[in-house]
Amino acid sequence: MTVVLVVLTLAIFILIDYAWSRKRVMVTEPKTFDNCNPIPKVQPECVSGIRLTGSIRYHPGHTWALRESPTLVRVGIDDLAARMIGRADSILLPKRGQWIRQGQKIFSVFRDGIKTELVSPIEGEVSSINEAVVKAHTLLNSDPY
Repeated sequence: MTVVLVVLTLAIFILIDYAWSRKRVMVTEPKTFDNCNPIPKVQPECVSGIRLTGSIRYHPGHTWALRESPTLVRVGIDDLAARMIGRADSILLPKRGQWIRQGQKIFSVFRDGIKTELVSPIEGEVSSINEAVVKAHTLLNSDPY
């Protein structure tokens, strides 16, 4: 009898909590965009001298990911990492078609003989790389996004 009383008491408290915390959800019609640009533009804002943006998902390893389409994600290093590395001598990027796991070392930046490795924020296959950064290392500092 005591077990039934305890079970009923718990059930009543669960129903009260459900009724108390229930929120109504507004349903809105989906927006249609004319002249939609398929690649989102990254507009960084400055926070304590470091450029950040809200549309990018940041990884603790100082890399970021930006979804461009359901199957395509752009990846790079954040402004703090670029500033700490400084002027790079060379950059080593993964090969096209290479499978990368989240947390795996993906970028290698060399400066004064010191190698800095950064990890991937996501898992997936490399579809293309930014050849401009490989040729002009100053882009790493001037525009990490």
